[in-house]
Amino acid sequence: MEPCVDKQNQLRLWAQGLREASRNRDWQAVARLDAELAAALRQWPSLAGWNPAERQALDLLKQVHTQVREFCAAEMRNLGETLELMRQGRDRWQAYAESTGWDGSAGDDEEQQHLPGARA
Repeated sequence: MEPCVDKQNQLRLWAQGLREASRNRDWQAVARLDAELAAALRQWPSLAGWNPAERQALDLLKQVHTQVREFCAAEMRNLGETLELMRQGRDRWQAYAESTGWDGSAGDDEEQQHLPGARA
């Protein structure tokens, strides 16, 4: 956190940063901002001394943080589904390769002769 920025503005900057980072799918920036936020909140005094504008900025940040967490969770589910589809596809291609005797090499001359258009 920048020392000359007051709580209200810093909270708004974090909210804006989290929004932009998640929109850009910049997960490293999301993690960095989340860590900064957690460290600052541990250092700041209780909410009892906060003015209404600071509390409002904190409420906004809470909403954005919740939205970003939900978006991250959805992205993790999507990534998991994509990886599962890729794994299933790999298994199918591997089974196909094994069933046809294809081992990924250039091919067997005898098998090449049985292909249409192959020279004898």
